[in-house]
Amino acid sequence: MTFFIGTDEAGYGPNLGPLVITATAWQFPDGTTAEQGWELLQDSICQTAPKSDEKLQVADSKQVYASGRSIEPLERAVLSAMRQFSHSPTSLLKLGSAICNAAFQQHYHSEPCPPPNPVSLPLKAGAASIAASSRCLSEALTSADARLVGLRSRIVYPTEFNQLVTEAGSKGKVLSAETLQLVAELLEEHAPEAALVICDKHGGRNRYDELIADAFGGEFVFRQEEGRQLSRYRLNQFEFRFQTKAEEHLPVALASMISKYIREVAMMEFNAYWADLVPDLKPTKGYPVDAARFLDDIDEIRRRHGIDTDTIWRCR
Repeated sequence: MTFFIGTDEAGYGPNLGPLVITATAWQFPDGTTAEQGWELLQDSICQTAPKSDEKLQVADSKQVYASGRSIEPLERAVLSAMRQFSHSPTSLLKLGSAICNAAFQQHYHSEPCPPPNPVSLPLKAGAASIAASSRCLSEALTSADARLVGLRSRIVYPTEFNQLVTEAGSKGKVLSAETLQLVAELLEEHAPEAALVICDKHGGRNRYDELIADAFGGEFVFRQEEGRQLSRYRLNQFEFRFQTKAEEHLPVALASMISKYIREVAMMEFNAYWADLVPDLKPTKGYPVDAARFLDDIDEIRRRHGIDTDTIWRCR
């Protein structure tokens, strides 16, 4: 079998809400290239809006969901993938507990803005449609002799985000370090003889060899190529690619969608907390200009409740 890992993030740019990073791990028949994943699973997955109710759209999350559009296609794909591991989360807490590290629950409960009522999942996708799509995906994987073997996410809330950035010196280093930690965990868990790891480029960074070495105990990393479009490295039998438009590969596209879905639900809970305290408060997605407006709108109540700005406002 050929082992692939794809990674992507959501929430790198905003000042409010968490940074979410996800890695997905797949096994395809020996000799399959990263680009052939779509063809293998074409009976269940397509990159554009499917005509069949059972098929899933899996692509760059920005193509699947944006403001003003239904979150149903994004949600159905994410929850169908999670059902491959018998996960049917009914809340963000349960979703994070299923695919994040053991520290997630502690970070979730220590956040200063718990919603008055946790958001209930699924949001829009019906249970029957999720079950049908999940079954279709399972059958397509079996038919193709392929497997989705791992989903792993990291949800970094503002308090921890600010601490990590202070220690690392930049949010770019935090993104890279946390991404590669997820990769290391999946490789350790599944112990493949060889693997191809595909990551979306981290901001404007072109060099990653030292970061890979740090994540893998200081092992020597061979630098194969570095540039604006693609940087490639080899560590033993593992190849690492950091490239632009990495979502053209199935493992990265699904990672993008899972990260996006988690962040959307997290922002729903964040907005629900403040809407319960501030009448007629306009919700926010957390991006810089609107985030500043939102922070100003909640300022009086925030001070009254003794919530430190550093616990909700990301420093970078």
